[in-house]
Amino acid sequence: MLTNRGRLLVLAGIFFLFWGFTFINYYLTILGVAMLFMAVVSYPSFQATVNMEDVDVQRSIDKEKTFVDDFVHIKLRITNNGSKRIDYLEVFDVFPGEGTFKLVLGDNTIGTRIDPGESVAFSYILQAKQRGEYRLGPCRVVTKDRSGFIFEEKELEAYTTLLVYPTYEDVRRMKSFASRRREGMVYGAHRTRQKGLGSEFYGIRGYTTDDEYRRIDWKASARTGKLMIREYESEKNIRVMIFLDASSSMVSGSKFDNKLEYSIRAALLLAHLALERRDPVGLIVFSDRLHYYIEPKSSSGQFYRILEALARVEGSGKKNLYGAIDYVVKRMKKDSFFFIITDMEESSQFFLRALTLARSYDNEVILISPFGPFFEAGKLEGVDLALLEAISEELWERREKLKSQIRRLEIMDVIDVSPQDFFPTIIMEYLKAKKKGGSGLV
Repeated sequence: MLTNRGRLLVLAGIFFLFWGFTFINYYLTILGVAMLFMAVVSYPSFQATVNMEDVDVQRSIDKEKTFVDDFVHIKLRITNNGSKRIDYLEVFDVFPGEGTFKLVLGDNTIGTRIDPGESVAFSYILQAKQRGEYRLGPCRVVTKDRSGFIFEEKELEAYTTLLVYPTYEDVRRMKSFASRRREGMVYGAHRTRQKGLGSEFYGIRGYTTDDEYRRIDWKASARTGKLMIREYESEKNIRVMIFLDASSSMVSGSKFDNKLEYSIRAALLLAHLALERRDPVGLIVFSDRLHYYIEPKSSSGQFYRILEALARVEGSGKKNLYGAIDYVVKRMKKDSFFFIITDMEESSQFFLRALTLARSYDNEVILISPFGPFFEAGKLEGVDLALLEAISEELWERREKLKSQIRRLEIMDVIDVSPQDFFPTIIMEYLKAKKKGGSGLV
């Protein structure tokens, strides 16, 4: 194919040839013929010396999994496997755009000459801005002849998969608060005291006939003149199941700050906090189908299993909370804590039936609901904002009616959240559940 320079050469040749014939000017005619000859001869010569199949591009990255706002170092090595020199080679490495990645250092393109059997390497650094699973690539390769008149372009199917986890900043912030918290501060993990067979002292009480002799505190008994029992504290564990609504109503608004993105971050924070306390945690992501299901565990690898599922969540379809709860209660023990994160929009009659089903298996239900207008108001103005406010009133009235019906089911909590109080709310609700504790969990 002709480059811009090659097209200009051909047009100039035709121009001079035309005016040479028109004015019977041999110099203009010869000049026009010479220009066209250069363009015509260059093409077969270029085709004979360059073979795109000889160009090999290999991409490597320093990590295949990363978090939002972390950096990824990408390296490319271009090799000329042919027997002839390539005078000009340009390689352009494609990466996902539209705000998902930001080029922070280096360049994702290079122009160079490469001799036969030799390799050229270059690298650049991207910053991940949006969670998800992405493919880096393909590579666009362009070769040109020495004069720059002819070029050939090819797209190499060289792809590399990169998984971007949700931001870890919320967890880091919680850890920072926890490390320097004062007594009674909201953030951080708090111990729930309960009498049991643990290793930390709880208190002393009088002896009863049901007590074991080995638990008698003889010093306290000698002081009081009565048999006294030494008690130790053990920490209660609760089983946590996170229900994450990934229906299409959850992704309305901004691509980066919608209800689903905040809910994913909240679910990640809750999972991390519970696993730190050695509580079994599970996750189910649902819409009108089940996207992911991870059974509750407290093992060391559970956090990364949940993390990978949350990274791949995509909002689509309608809601079917009943199907998600029905799936879970048939596979789990009773007496769990169901943290349901949903906007409660487009909720059908099956929504209340789903909550009834959860309660019928003696599960505690905490319903945390991001209210759509809270997440969209800051991005609108003028007429759009006025329309949103009008719609908000109607949505709020409908939501209040639904909440009054939900409360009759003895649901533990039904809470509306905004971007500002989403994360503190999820932590407070976990601490309340931890305080309330679970029964029948070993």
